[in-house]
Amino acid sequence: MNKLLVFLMIAGFSGTANAAPGDMAWGVKVSTLGAGLELTFEAAHKLNVRVGANYFKTSRQVDVEANTYDLDLKLNSYTALADWYVTDGSLRLTGGVLFNKNNLTGLALASNSYDLNGTLYTSAEVGVLQADVDFKPTAPYLGIGWGNPLSDDRDWLLMIDLGVVFASKPRLDVTSTGGTLSNNSILQNNIVQVEQDFANTKELKYLKYYPVISIGLNYRF
Repeated sequence: MNKLLVFLMIAGFSGTANAAPGDMAWGVKVSTLGAGLELTFEAAHKLNVRVGANYFKTSRQVDVEANTYDLDLKLNSYTALADWYVTDGSLRLTGGVLFNKNNLTGLALASNSYDLNGTLYTSAEVGVLQADVDFKPTAPYLGIGWGNPLSDDRDWLLMIDLGVVFASKPRLDVTSTGGTLSNNSILQNNIVQVEQDFANTKELKYLKYYPVISIGLNYRF
C-alpha cells in the first residue's frame, strides 16, 4: 500500500512538473469499486493517464458452504489507467491495471454445529471458525468512457466509465482455532475440500469479470 501511495505522489508531481496550466485535473467519483479520488494528466495527443484510489466498506451475512458468516466487505483498490480518445470528441477507450486490495473477512455465526464438507462438527470441536476471501493483487482493466477533463472548453467536467476488471476467481481461506479438533487432520482435510468447492461455485463466476460503472466530477487546473 505504501508503495502505491508513493507511486501516486510521484505520478502527480511529475505530471505537475511537465504539464502546462490546464493539463491536469483532480476528480471525485462513485463507482462499483467504491468512492474514489483520481488525478488525470496529459501524456500525449489524444492520450491521458489517470491514477486513482477507491474505497468502500460494509458488513453483511453471507452463506459460505452451508455455514453463515458475518463478513466485513472492504473494497480497497488503486488504478493506473490510460485513456485514448478515438476522435477529437469525448469518446475514449481505456486500458490499465487495478491493484486489488479487496477482501471479505469474518467469523461464522454462533451455532451448535457446523457443516464442513458434509460432516457435522459441534461448536466445541470446531472452536472459532473464520473465513477470509482474497483476490489476486493485480488485475487488468478494459473499458470505454465519455468525457475529457483536460478539454479546453471547460474547467468542470462529468466523467462516465463502463468497463470490466478481469479479477479471476477469489480464494477462500477457512481456519478453525480453539476447538478440540482444530488440529485434527480429518477436520483440516474437510476444510481444504470446502475451500476448493467454494472456488468452483457458480455464484463466483461473475466475480472473475467484475463490472465497473463509474461517474465522476473533475476540475481542470
